[in-house]
Amino acid sequence: MLNGFFSRHRGRFPFAARLSLMLLTTIPLVAWGGVHEQVRQYTEDYVRDFVAAGPRDQVEVEAASIDTRLQLTECPGLLTADIRGAGEVRRNTHVFVQCHEEPGWSLFVPVRVRILKPVVTAAVPIARNTLLQPGQLQISYQDEVLLRGDVFDDIQALLGTRSKRDLRPGRPVLASQLCVVCKGDRVTIVAETGGLSIRTDGIAEEDGSFNESIRIRNSRSGRQIQGRISEAGVVRVGL
Repeated sequence: MLNGFFSRHRGRFPFAARLSLMLLTTIPLVAWGGVHEQVRQYTEDYVRDFVAAGPRDQVEVEAASIDTRLQLTECPGLLTADIRGAGEVRRNTHVFVQCHEEPGWSLFVPVRVRILKPVVTAAVPIARNTLLQPGQLQISYQDEVLLRGDVFDDIQALLGTRSKRDLRPGRPVLASQLCVVCKGDRVTIVAETGGLSIRTDGIAEEDGSFNESIRIRNSRSGRQIQGRISEAGVVRVGL
């Protein structure tokens, strides 16, 4: 089904919640791999726990390299991290990291966060007015910040739809580029009320995409009615 715009919301954490998580993520910093690299890895792990992402999303968290000229001693006791400001993870986030062991130290570590969304893209060049088939489509992971328009995350939902314009490989397939039901197409009209469902044949009087209402003509009665497109070749009407 059509997902529409992907949400870019990031969860906000009240101070008490952030403090609790901060205490839970305090760990000893021991001597393996160099203190500077350990701090960088620790910061990435900390931020990753805050990222609001879907179960199918890919999350990329990359902390900046820490200047090795900084005198950072090993921190075998209490090491803490905190996202300053509203505690909200953004594309560019700064994390305050502090070692509470004497002599102690603190620094801000810049972290870059990317969320990649699974979207349906063209696998090959697709010409205008082409009936879409499985081999022409693929799932690609795209940076959510760069996504524009109504995109899809399910190839199956697009099978049988028709391209309204040329589609380029690797580019997300948008709802505005598709004709799910095209004028003159034979469609199945599904009339539903309660638990009763009646199916009959019809002809589309205009183009339409997912969830759009279009005019259709009942092939048996010749009557013109309005219906909502639920999938390729299927229009639903109320009784």
